[in-house]
Amino acid sequence: MSITPSPSSVNLQLFTQDVPNKQRSSGLKVSFAVFKIICLCLFWYGSSAANSITVKRCLTVFPFPFTLTLVKFLGCALFTYPLLKHMNVRGAFILPKGIFITGILPLSFGKVSAVFFATLSIGSIPVSYANTIKASLPLFSVFFSRILLGQRHTAPIYFALLLIISGVVISSFTEIMFDAWGLMSALISTMSTALLSVYAKKSMLDNNLHYLKMLYFVSLSSLVIMLPVWALHDAASLTTFDYAGLENPVEEIFPHILTIAISDFTQNVAAFGFLSLVSPVSYSVANCMKRVFTIGMSLFILQNPVTGSNLCGMATAITGVALYNKVKYDETRKSKELSSILPIKSDTLNPTYANGNAPPPPPLVLKKSHSALVINDYKSYDMRTEKTSPFIA
Repeated sequence: MSITPSPSSVNLQLFTQDVPNKQRSSGLKVSFAVFKIICLCLFWYGSSAANSITVKRCLTVFPFPFTLTLVKFLGCALFTYPLLKHMNVRGAFILPKGIFITGILPLSFGKVSAVFFATLSIGSIPVSYANTIKASLPLFSVFFSRILLGQRHTAPIYFALLLIISGVVISSFTEIMFDAWGLMSALISTMSTALLSVYAKKSMLDNNLHYLKMLYFVSLSSLVIMLPVWALHDAASLTTFDYAGLENPVEEIFPHILTIAISDFTQNVAAFGFLSLVSPVSYSVANCMKRVFTIGMSLFILQNPVTGSNLCGMATAITGVALYNKVKYDETRKSKELSSILPIKSDTLNPTYANGNAPPPPPLVLKKSHSALVINDYKSYDMRTEKTSPFIA
């Protein structure tokens, strides 16, 4: 006489045998996620510095910022297309009209403004000074949150902003190659970036968009927006430009343009990917360190003249950004701790019927699903369906 085990006992055995494997799998996923974040961050820093330095060099021999802006959008759209196909992102090239109008289109106009004025500023002022001005990003973030959302901020936040403003002012007064239009362009670019970063995160969450899909459609839309502006401003000038001053125009210009297209694509992919994996505070801290890295690399490679006072201004602005990020981090942690100790009504924890009796617990239902366990359909332990990214592809 053979004894056949009941289905429930088999499922429980499968579950108990599967738990250590799943714990190891979960640990590997966390380690891979951390490794991915570090690689994206380093890739973002390197490509951003390479892009800024190459744009500066290119504009000295090829003074067409509208064309370089167009090249950036074209490169992002062209290189993102095969990447989306390779990653098999679901609905990669399908976008509802409503999401395009409310999500992609505003981002595209902001992207055009941020990228064009950033390119224009690099052509007018040193890369190190331009990135010092861009360190004023928290100033615009606080301003917009106060005006648009009515948010109030603490004294340490305003002290950090005072340090940032002081650093930018010191750098401006001591900058040897100062240019008022370059300063204004960098400020407009920074203001556009502040709006762009807030709206991009909100749009990814609200519309459940994969960051590569968003990058593709934003780049494509920005390209379409930029084309008529480029046609009116640069198209005719490119044919009448005096290339005689260059020994070999193709060899001197084309490598720069190709490097700009590739580095802009890689820094956008890294930045969007990094933003999709970390909190906004972590992104701000990483962005602050990216400024430091770009300033250091530009001073080392381009060898533009700087004074001690100028370096002091840069250091003051970066210190202000670091302090701002630290204060925001502390405020976020404190608000989370406060929410965890808020009083909760006892009946929400221990609900009772009108007769005073507690309701019975829900029945335990065990289901076998791909060698995993589903309890009451509330939680699936199938690790193959979990994602490290908070956005569904």
